Amino acid sequence: MGYDKAETAQNTKSNTENSVQNHSLMSLTLFLLISICAFTFKDFNLFAAASEPVRQILGYPPPAYLISVALAVYCFSSAILTLTAMANDAQPTQKWNHLGYRSAFFIFYCFSGAIAANFLPVLLVGICLYGLDLGHIWLYSAKVNHEEKGLLGKS
Repeated sequence: MGYDKAETAQNTKSNTENSVQNHSLMSLTLFLLISICAFTFKDFNLFAAASEPVRQILGYPPPAYLISVALAVYCFSSAILTLTAMANDAQPTQKWNHLGYRSAFFIFYCFSGAIAANFLPVLLVGICLYGLDLGHIWLYSAKVNHEEKGLLGKS
């Protein structure tokens, strides 16, 4: 019972696609867990909880509107990068750094004491960007499957 080279290549490609999908779903799950933790501690001010010497080293926290500007810039730049990859038919990749970027805004708002007022925008931006990433994975997988079916029909 030997495997054909085409079957082996197809299984490898299928495993890679499943790995990317699983990674993206795991990252989304971790983001939602971090969001639940952030919601639990929404009234916590990280800056006020720090000792005086630590506050002097860190300086004053940035105002919430500057963090919101950074969140908007991150949202649009990440969306543009994902949409560009979709337009160029680039293969989706596994990246853990976006989980850190998206979760860091909870820490920034917690440090400025404005997490209660800005929890929902961070959550919605994260979910929308993960949805866009999952859409990219789905469209790329559908395109690859369509091409494989076309090649199988011609042989």
